[in-house]
Amino acid sequence: MAARSNAGPRHAHATSGPDPDAENYYQLLGVRYSATSAEITRAYREAMKRFHPDRVRPEHRQAAENVCKDFNRAYATLSDPVERIAYDRTIRQQEMQDQIMRRYAGGFPGPAPGLDQHAAGLRRDITAAERKDHRRSERSAMISLLAVFVIVTVGAIGLILIAGVASYLIREVF
Repeated sequence: MAARSNAGPRHAHATSGPDPDAENYYQLLGVRYSATSAEITRAYREAMKRFHPDRVRPEHRQAAENVCKDFNRAYATLSDPVERIAYDRTIRQQEMQDQIMRRYAGGFPGPAPGLDQHAAGLRRDITAAERKDHRRSERSAMISLLAVFVIVTVGAIGLILIAGVASYLIREVF
């Protein structure tokens, strides 16, 4: 069974695609992606027994209702073969987008929600040489930007001065 907080995840309806910030339905029910419908049903029933609003203290009832709504949405999606295929397709697309973002955009700090927590340990710490090289490249970029700024500023001031001198000479000559 997946560990849960009292607040419960925020899910979009299955036909509009999963919320990338929420854990997916398989993780919500604590089943594998290859789970059979019997395993999904068993996990759903166990989760509902554990979190049903009638079985919790009154102060936790609203959170339990939200969690149960998420369980119901997950079960409705995963128990219907057609909806499950569509949901699996959206999950795969989201995972591919996450992989592309991590590979080409450097990803986001920390593990992405819904991914295996072991993935956090896969990124290595940068070495001192890499840190030094990074600082050197930042300094070089800053110097280049400063040089471009100075050249453009001096060029603009020079054009203004030339235009002023030309205007003065034209007025004096004519």
